[in-house]
Amino acid sequence: MSAYLVSVLTEGAIFGIMALGLNVIWGWSGDFDLAYYGYIAVGAYMTLVLTIGAPIAPAQYILGATLPYPLAVVIAVISAMAVALVVGSIALGHLRGIYFSIVTLGAVYVMYVFAGQFVPLFDGYNGLSGLFDPMGDWFGLDYFSYQYFLMGLCLVMFALVYFLMSRVSSSRFGMALRTLREDERAAAAFGRDIYRLKLKGYLLGAALGGFAGALFAAYLTAFNTSAWSPIEVIVLYSAVLVGGRGNIRGVALGVLIMGLIVNESTRFLPSLPGVGAFNTDHPQVLLAARGAIIGLVLVLFLRFRPQGLLPERRFVDRQPAQPATDVAPLTA
Repeated sequence: MSAYLVSVLTEGAIFGIMALGLNVIWGWSGDFDLAYYGYIAVGAYMTLVLTIGAPIAPAQYILGATLPYPLAVVIAVISAMAVALVVGSIALGHLRGIYFSIVTLGAVYVMYVFAGQFVPLFDGYNGLSGLFDPMGDWFGLDYFSYQYFLMGLCLVMFALVYFLMSRVSSSRFGMALRTLREDERAAAAFGRDIYRLKLKGYLLGAALGGFAGALFAAYLTAFNTSAWSPIEVIVLYSAVLVGGRGNIRGVALGVLIMGLIVNESTRFLPSLPGVGAFNTDHPQVLLAARGAIIGLVLVLFLRFRPQGLLPERRFVDRQPAQPATDVAPLTA
């Protein structure tokens, strides 16, 4: 198996976990959350500062521990949920629709600026690096064996998260989240606690985002603010939309199409040749083409198939109707 295929499968599994977490927040609860990638970043940052050891000058960052990678992942997920609890408590309290999205956009921007400007936190815009072979002490793997091990680990984790989300999807909790998405007033009339339900769904999605960020840190071995590119959030939303918002199988299909086929195929586009005095190629055009293609796919799906390729299955009450009883007419 080529190194490129191993890299694609590893990144695709991590991307799939990210999309499944976003599907909880947007697909089930119906909240267009723009702070979601911030929870991925928190998971990645916390995993790094808990595993790479003390900083070496001129680098600066908090903690600098050397915890085992699995323990660091658990703490990273809890940290992402803690940040989501703060953001969700504010944004979900009385805000809906576009106002919720604006608040979450402001929250992720604050996280981005704080992580970049406050150098002692995560070494500013330089970011963190050095997470090489985090499981090496356990299994004694060399560099090439570790790549296969990480691929297998990410694929297994994606399968477990997929199975868990499929069970949650058909549970009372999953169906309750959908009732809020469809009609909050009707759900409240039936005794649903809208705020608590939405907050629980928000924390579940953030936990998956933080977990994916922890795996992402092990895959990249580093993380900095440049990884907070808006195109990453757009690809996540496009995967959920194209596959089928709210549908677990649809999200997996959307990840395959948008995260792997569309996103990776643009890497093979030829670069434009240079002209004039600076006769050099223009590789930056490939990034622009990738964004343009993803945007075009989004526009086409929003126009012609907004429900996605695999629409969410609607749960229907199939309880048989009670037969009508004959009532004798009243006689004078």
